[in-house]
Amino acid sequence: MKGCFEIIFLPLIAIIVAAVLVWKGLQARPPATSTAAAVSEEAKAEFETHRRQFQTDQDYQKRLAGQRLTEAELKQRIAAEQAAQRELETRMPRITEAQARAWYDAHKESLRIPPAFHAAHVFLTRHEKTKPDREAEIRAIHRQLLAGELTFAAAATRFSEDQRTKTLQGDLGWFTRERMPADFIREVESLKPGETSQPFLTGLGWHIVRLIETRPSRLPAFEESKAEILAMLDLKAREAALARP
Repeated sequence: MKGCFEIIFLPLIAIIVAAVLVWKGLQARPPATSTAAAVSEEAKAEFETHRRQFQTDQDYQKRLAGQRLTEAELKQRIAAEQAAQRELETRMPRITEAQARAWYDAHKESLRIPPAFHAAHVFLTRHEKTKPDREAEIRAIHRQLLAGELTFAAAATRFSEDQRTKTLQGDLGWFTRERMPADFIREVESLKPGETSQPFLTGLGWHIVRLIETRPSRLPAFEESKAEILAMLDLKAREAALARP
């Protein structure tokens, strides 16, 4: 699960690393500010995007003055930054699909998707000071469920004290072991889809759980993981390039 979690955020980290690389390149070669040099259409478009961030022209001019730049110099600086970015990108190694597949074959177990459960519950808190013992209440609700006097959805809507789920008829949605307390997940794992538990006590309070459906643990196919693996390997390559003098 950890490996899968890390991969989700790799594209964002890659963007940050790329920005650092651009900065490093600019330090080595300060951007030109000559007004004589031609400015590309790409740089002009970026300049217009930058300018539209200001509500008034007065705000824009104030920012220029604060940076001690003329408008022409700002355009040249944007163009120089874009050129430095392109140059750095051409020096970056390209990760191939074959490399990504090799990584997948060697590490695919780290991408394993854990079992998941879809359940609903009726919940009574154990932290209500005026009601120190809720067992009689939860067992009375359970008896009504067994007798067919209440549907599970009606019981959750009427009695559950989980404000997040009671308007959803007690539906907890999909969750894994990592998302729920151990004393709760043990009861859920003992059920078969369609079964309703006996009342049970956890550190949070009393529950009656109905298991709706389950998904077994599985390994994602390479195609499902390819984009994230490519992003991860690309990030490693960029970090290596950044570490080189």
